[in-house]
Amino acid sequence: MKDLATDFKTIFKKDRGLFVWMFVQFALSGWLFLLPLLNLDPSKPKVWARYSDISNGYAAGDWYYFISFSILAVTLGIGHILISARLYTKRGKDIARLFLGVSMAIAIIAIHFLMSIIGEG
Repeated sequence: MKDLATDFKTIFKKDRGLFVWMFVQFALSGWLFLLPLLNLDPSKPKVWARYSDISNGYAAGDWYYFISFSILAVTLGIGHILISARLYTKRGKDIARLFLGVSMAIAIIAIHFLMSIIGEG
């Protein structure tokens, strides 16, 4: 734990750009976490879920399909930021930025995917 705190202090002092990337990743993950929870109606046993691209691609699925997006958001938001902080000290800032960039791309794709599901439902 002390190593992670030291890593974040080093990033904050030496590379504010990477710190901003981490904040953007955390904000995207926060949005991805809250979006399905705010659009979930617990009284409905089924929600619209996208399983494939065959025909319209949407079907009535279980409500925990939305919760999986929140689990993905926690993994992206906390886990990937911690991994990128460790990568910064072990491998350098370029690898940490690449990892965060890929993580942000995954979050943006997941948000777009979720917005299309919410719009259909």
